[in-house]
Amino acid sequence: MSDDDRAIMILEKAVFRAKKELEIKQNFRPFAMILHNDGKIKSIENRVEDIEESYELLRNSMEIRAREDSVDVIVLVIDTLIPERFEKGVPTGIRLHLEEKSQENKQVSARYIYVPYELCKTTTSSEIFAKLYAPVPVGFPAEFIKKPKD
Repeated sequence: MSDDDRAIMILEKAVFRAKKELEIKQNFRPFAMILHNDGKIKSIENRVEDIEESYELLRNSMEIRAREDSVDVIVLVIDTLIPERFEKGVPTGIRLHLEEKSQENKQVSARYIYVPYELCKTTTSSEIFAKLYAPVPVGFPAEFIKKPKD
């Protein structure tokens, strides 16, 4: 499996999980997923009530976990408002903070991927579904998986 395939696989799993929670609860709590070199995926979450504090604790945890040699890809996920310059008419989104070991030598080695969504009701019942739109990627230097300093 190529590096791109590995990143896409974990992104798909993260978006699927967020979408499922949106359809059940109409929101979701921040969570992270780590893909290890052996192909195993670990989900990380916490029970902190405050969403911003929960996200910060996960973020801090990713800084520590990224130092493990076995970490290949990290995705940190939050339900958020998309910044106006990226929103394209749909302000709510799933934000995925993606970092990959295969990108650590690049200057712009991390990405936020905003997946805009709308919560809609089906016409035949009162069930809610999340309508996802085309993702919007935004590159920036990595925060967690960084090139080792010489």
